[in-house]
Amino acid sequence: MINGRKTIGMFISGISGSYQKALCESLHNTAKLYGFDTVFFNFVGMIGANYSGYGEGETNIFDVVPFDSFDGIIYDNNNVFLPNVRKVMHERLRRCKCPVISIGEPTEDFYEVRFDNVSPIARMVDHFVEHHGFTRIGYMSGIKGHADAVERLRTFRRAMSSHGLSEDGVGIFHGDFWYNKASEAADFFFGKCEQLPQAIVCANDYMAIALIDELEARGISVPEDVCVSGYDDIEESSTHYPSISTSYKDQALLARKIFEIFNTLFEGGAIQRTHILPAQNVYRASCGCRPVTLDAALRKRNRSYYDNINMLYYIYDAESAMLEMSTLASVGQMEKTFERYSLNFGSYVKFFFFTYVDEDGKCSYEKEFSHPTDRVYPSVWIDRSGTSIRPENTIPTSQFLPEDTSDEPHCYYIMHVHLGNHCFGYSVVMMEGDAPFNEFYNIWTVNIAVSMESFLQRNNIRSLLADLEIESTHDRLTGLLNRKGFESMTAEGFGRIKNIPDAAVTVIMIDMDRLKYINDNFGHSEGDVALGALGGIISSSCGREDISGRTGGDEFYVVMFGRGREYAEETVRKIKEKISLFNRSSGKEYKIGASCGISSEKARDIQDIETVLRHADEQMYIEKRAKHVQR
Repeated sequence: MINGRKTIGMFISGISGSYQKALCESLHNTAKLYGFDTVFFNFVGMIGANYSGYGEGETNIFDVVPFDSFDGIIYDNNNVFLPNVRKVMHERLRRCKCPVISIGEPTEDFYEVRFDNVSPIARMVDHFVEHHGFTRIGYMSGIKGHADAVERLRTFRRAMSSHGLSEDGVGIFHGDFWYNKASEAADFFFGKCEQLPQAIVCANDYMAIALIDELEARGISVPEDVCVSGYDDIEESSTHYPSISTSYKDQALLARKIFEIFNTLFEGGAIQRTHILPAQNVYRASCGCRPVTLDAALRKRNRSYYDNINMLYYIYDAESAMLEMSTLASVGQMEKTFERYSLNFGSYVKFFFFTYVDEDGKCSYEKEFSHPTDRVYPSVWIDRSGTSIRPENTIPTSQFLPEDTSDEPHCYYIMHVHLGNHCFGYSVVMMEGDAPFNEFYNIWTVNIAVSMESFLQRNNIRSLLADLEIESTHDRLTGLLNRKGFESMTAEGFGRIKNIPDAAVTVIMIDMDRLKYINDNFGHSEGDVALGALGGIISSSCGREDISGRTGGDEFYVVMFGRGREYAEETVRKIKEKISLFNRSSGKEYKIGASCGISSEKARDIQDIETVLRHADEQMYIEKRAKHVQR
């Protein structure tokens, strides 16, 4: 897919989270050992606690992902995908021809590699009861219905019952696997429960960290007043003060097992469908098993101080980028802005932004696309390695990624760029080290989406203004210039030619025959059809530089600057031939006709264009009277 190596696709949500970053880093490093390329598809899902609007549009990228180009796929179906994204993704992966390995919730559709969700929670309860002698234990569960939350809660209840304690302990509070429910949880455990807890077991580290900080803010010390444990052993759990007692899931072990399975399958071997990996408990300061030292607190404060300084600069860069992006006149200018401000999400080697293009060559910032198209254009191209081959034009989405001349294994991160129901394209980034990007990359992609929406709206406004301008100067029925447009164009042309020696100004006056007869006998709608047909005949008979218009009713003019009578006579011949062809082939009960008059004079001999128009009109009436045609 990239440079001839086997390519593994990875579908995950929220890459910038601590757990997901560690997972991606382990998978990337292990893939390199096997010589495989990896392509990570990141989904934002929720933005903040409540906004799911951006994530709802992420399923559109499945229309362009080249699933059949992958040799294997990893699917983290236990992550924070929105329900519709998870459903569409699961159904799409079921149709894949390559092996798919799920690393989250149990499933019968794919191979499974997942950690033991049962033993670590049971061991944590055993630890609080047997080592600390606690009997009043609360539980902070995850999202109701989430597979991990259900399994871990069930395990907690069984472990409590095995010690002869109430299976719900002092109480069960349902959190969100994130930081947002800490205040409500503190109110529950220290305000609504009949007994104050001696320990609280949390279903993951994010909730444990948030709960500890909330309790400390209320003057409830951990572990002196209450012990708290987490699950997952994210990076923050060891650097937090106090450090978090938790359950450790070895991401390197997970990655090794996944690629062992792929390698076995690629070599034609057989392998079992489900693999359960052990998780190890780690007992730290939050349960009182490791002393809380001043030295640790100072280190944490120093680290937080420098992290906060860096965060401020990152925010300044993000704000500057947003302001500059709002002033850009074209998508091509994004490249310099991105290079100037983009280091806040980590050092990168390559960044590409591919915009969707339709069959007419219109890009997604010029025309509204509610779905991806089958071709893309590299609107932003930054390659510090110089190994990727930039396409000269558009490429099919089946190719998806640029060709690469390097023999090294590659790791790309893909995100769909969209806003509301408008699809713009997708971003591709290769990071410099082994770790993926941080949260500021998500800000970048959203910022690009907002800028693309701005370009689109500006183009829509320009297009609307152009349409209004055309409508104000063109006849709606025939598409020819109306009187305003005709007068403007002829005045401009006459001013351009009047001082050129021997330059001619030639006018054809055309009056439609029998329009009243058609209107009276077949209706005004048929009269409009006849006028439109004549207008089309006149337009198709004139040269590119000729000015043709309908100035009212059944009157048409053609003005030719720099052309003489002979050219005008040839144009009239073409008009009358096409009128005859129309009458023979239209199937109408009536025939259309036209009377024409020509006037040609030297520009230097006339004062204004009206003189030539009047002379042509006189010649037209001579022909009309000769026909005895009523208007």
